Amino acid sequence: MTDALDVKEGHDPGEVAALIEALQSLVALEEGELYTLRKGQLHHVVPRDEENGLRRIKVMEEAHDAAQLIAKRLRRKMRGYRPDPALVVSACVMHALESLEPEVADDLVIAYLQRLFSRAEPAPGTAA
Repeated sequence: MTDALDVKEGHDPGEVAALIEALQSLVALEEGELYTLRKGQLHHVVPRDEENGLRRIKVMEEAHDAAQLIAKRLRRKMRGYRPDPALVVSACVMHALESLEPEVADDLVIAYLQRLFSRAEPAPGTAA
């Protein structure tokens, strides 16, 4: 753990590592999360996207490109407003969830997965 620490001059990395371990035993810290110290209290830093209701989720490149294309097309229809691609994807998912029977929505996803995984693998050393 001490190898990853960037310690200011005059401080021992071992002491800093021990301090971090002591802090983790006193406070419920989550690995990979950000915290800030305010008025002697640690506060969890909420990622900016979660503050406005958006959460990060990975999507396939082709889905991202399609969402951007739809967002661009919507600019004309929405008097200059171009929705974020995340809103386009959300609209598509919610439409499938609300308007399709669960089995039909499941079949839609299965068909996409089958198409995705049945694609030929690129030859080693070639660009995808």
